[in-house]
Amino acid sequence: MKSHRQIKFALVTSNTLAEKIQNWESYEVLEQEQYLDLIDYSKELIRESANHEITFLVVAKGSDAEEDREGEKQKDLEKALEDKKVKDEISKERMGELREKSKNILNSLYGI
Repeated sequence: MKSHRQIKFALVTSNTLAEKIQNWESYEVLEQEQYLDLIDYSKELIRESANHEITFLVVAKGSDAEEDREGEKQKDLEKALEDKKVKDEISKERMGELREKSKNILNSLYGI
């Protein structure tokens, strides 16, 4: 039964996300009845067309300790990404230097 796979339900605990999403243009406050009807209607849409994929996301505020851990993880990920960018840039520079040297070697051999 394909329709079951195309509606997903997820829970995220995050104080910062809960605050951020309220500023999104697509943020919509719903009453419980509306939320439940939205789920039912989504099931109908998916039965009509397999092209739809819908995820219902519940965002709950996390504890301060959990937020601190997530913040540290985020900082670690950002640092790792920055380190990778630096390494990639160094690698590009090194490859450029190697290529230039290769051109010089071959050009001198062939008198180009």
